[in-house]
Order: sequence, then C-alpha cells, then structure tokens
Amino acid sequence: MSEPFPLNDQGRVLIVEDDQEVRRALTLLLRARGYALDVFRSGHELLATQISAAQSDCLLIDYKLPKIDGLKLLTKLRELGVKTPAYLITGYPSATLKARALAAGFESVIEKPASGDELAELIVQSRSLRPH
Repeated sequence: MSEPFPLNDQGRVLIVEDDQEVRRALTLLLRARGYALDVFRSGHELLATQISAAQSDCLLIDYKLPKIDGLKLLTKLRELGVKTPAYLITGYPSATLKARALAAGFESVIEKPASGDELAELIVQSRSLRPH
C-alpha cells in the first residue's frame, strides 16, 4: 500500500523499497527535508495503483524487490512512457550491476545506506533532468 505524504514545493519523490526499516529511514530522511513522498513496498504494488510515477520528480527504486526486481520495474515504467529520472538503490553494488542499471535507464546506482545529503542532491539534480 502506498504511503502518501502531502505535496509541497520541495518536490515529489517516489520510493519502491521492500525492506521496512530502509523504507522507514528513507521516508523520515526525505520527509524531514520537505519532500512529498509516494512509498511502495514492491514494484507490483506500484504498478497496481493509480499513482503515476510520471508525476514524481525522482524515482528511488531498490534493486532486490520481490517478484520483479528494480531493473525490470524501471523497464516496465519506461514502456508505460514514464521518463522521470530514476536511481537504483542497492546494498549489493558492483560494476556489472551499475552497467545493467545504466542500460536499463537509471541515472546512477546509490549504495545503501545513502546519506540525506546525497539523496537531496540527487533529487535536486533530477528536477533539472526531468522532461517538461
């Protein structure tokens, strides 16, 4: 189930993360910085909702998700016409994964745990990359 937080002028971030503690940490970090959030536990949960990833300024997608991994999820979102800048978050970084992520359309790979400053910088960057 999505956990929506009110929209404000900082921007909207969509998070897909299956680990409850990581999801909570990302939510607290970004909400404290004033971002509006749409938070999902899985790719299937996101795809089953009416929330449009295209309305977000930035997508933060975990790599290891149940049933559909982050790479496949972004591929599906791109097929649906979503052009929003996306970042793959993982606790399992490697050169191979980075190459696969970039080929799938991610802007970059973020290693867990990510700092609030790092995430805020990426979101600001995403807003400038976002198609208008």
